[in-house]
Amino acid sequence: MRKGTLLIVFLGMVAPCTSAGTNPSLAAVLTPDGAIMEGISGSFDPTGFRMTYGPEGEPLFVEEAYPSREPTPFFEDRNEAGTWYSMGNGVNNSVYAIAVSGSDVYVGGRFNLAGGSLANCIARWDGNSWSSVGGGVNGSVRTIAVSGSDLYVGGYFTRAGGVTVNYIARWDGGSWHALGGGAGKYVNSVAVSGSDVYAGGVFIEAGGIPANYIARWDGSFWHALGSGLNLSVDAIAVSGSDVYVGGFFTLAGGVTVNYIARWDGSSWHALGGGMSGRVYAIAVSGSDVYAGGVFVEAGGVPANRIARWDGSSWHALGSGVNGRVNAIAVSGSDVYVGGCFTHAGGSPANCIAHWDGNAWHAMGAYVDNYVFATEAIDSGIVYVGGNFLCAGMAIVNYVARWVPDTGIEPSPGEASTSLHAAPNPAVAGTDLSFQSTGLSPLTLEIYDTSGRLVWMRDLGILPAGPHALFWDGCGAGGASLAPGVYFVRLHGAGNQAAAKVVLTR
Repeated sequence: MRKGTLLIVFLGMVAPCTSAGTNPSLAAVLTPDGAIMEGISGSFDPTGFRMTYGPEGEPLFVEEAYPSREPTPFFEDRNEAGTWYSMGNGVNNSVYAIAVSGSDVYVGGRFNLAGGSLANCIARWDGNSWSSVGGGVNGSVRTIAVSGSDLYVGGYFTRAGGVTVNYIARWDGGSWHALGGGAGKYVNSVAVSGSDVYAGGVFIEAGGIPANYIARWDGSFWHALGSGLNLSVDAIAVSGSDVYVGGFFTLAGGVTVNYIARWDGSSWHALGGGMSGRVYAIAVSGSDVYAGGVFVEAGGVPANRIARWDGSSWHALGSGVNGRVNAIAVSGSDVYVGGCFTHAGGSPANCIAHWDGNAWHAMGAYVDNYVFATEAIDSGIVYVGGNFLCAGMAIVNYVARWVPDTGIEPSPGEASTSLHAAPNPAVAGTDLSFQSTGLSPLTLEIYDTSGRLVWMRDLGILPAGPHALFWDGCGAGGASLAPGVYFVRLHGAGNQAAAKVVLTR
């Protein structure tokens, strides 16, 4: 019923086209996860796209050239070079934005719970627990930027903590504030440079000032960037006086730019010949600009969905990745890429991959669905958000932390354990055997494939060594669970191990 209802709504919003090219491309109204932007109506040309379904049955659209996302074997070895950790119990729906400020990690998306507590579309992780950010906002968050003690948030919302803000807002650590009259429509990306805040999206005015898809807030007023762009903005990055912008546009200030452009404070410039397709992500490191999206060429150079601009020409990153790039994070010479792909550099890498300047590497066993946000810090830790439930052997619920094996030592509560189930598949139950480190209290949890907790047992602090517990295939109330796949999670204070159990009955 859920899928049918959503599909009917979608067909009401986007009418089928009779011929290619008679209506704007469907790509113009898709978010990075392939969903139709909220509130969009009209007819669009679906040529080159196919429809699939998200985790809640919602229709999603991907390009025909994208690889099929078949489920990955749970424990398939993918060149482990670190460990994935959950952040508490995560959140209860998709994460589209991540920003790190000191020891705090802010995540935004379309969830309403973080760590089991109410948090409307934005939440803060302090390293131990989740908390709401001023009551949150009334629509999904698509972008977060940090500047000092201020947090700038953009998305599909009109109110923040009860304040009318119109798609962009500032959190000062204690309360929400509007940026003048806000934007006229959705904000997809925000970047901050000094006292200037740059916002890009699908709007054509900001604070009542004509501003085509991008605008600058100076702390008091909104300003256009020349004549702006001819279509939507998905990504912004600032380096000194230069503002780099990516999206679905082909013109900037009347200059042909092809999906990526540079604003120097007074005029727009192309970056070579631009790209062959939409740009969803931009990151700047020194004189290098990294761009990711759906393109297969950059400045005429073959470059599969990710490329580097050195100030004068474009360069591929090896053979790139085989599906859309939604997010890029750079730390030193390391580039972390998240998106909707299954391979990087020709080798398996599910939705997240690491480029070290010379070659691509997988990050752990796998991430089981699309990645929309990445943030890297100098220690080599990478925060990732998206549509996934599992990362490596951890059940993480839409947000996770990657800790490399070298240079980073886990805290005492994060020592590794092991967890196994036998028999598996199971008919009447299964023995869960595991190793305890003896360092922290342990909990066993079992989730269904929707991420719902169906069974839990607090084990306390167990002596270091092997232990076993029989699970009878019943839920918390004692009723037998339906046949299917279940995920078992063992954890303490960051301690992670996981296994997949199949109940056959």
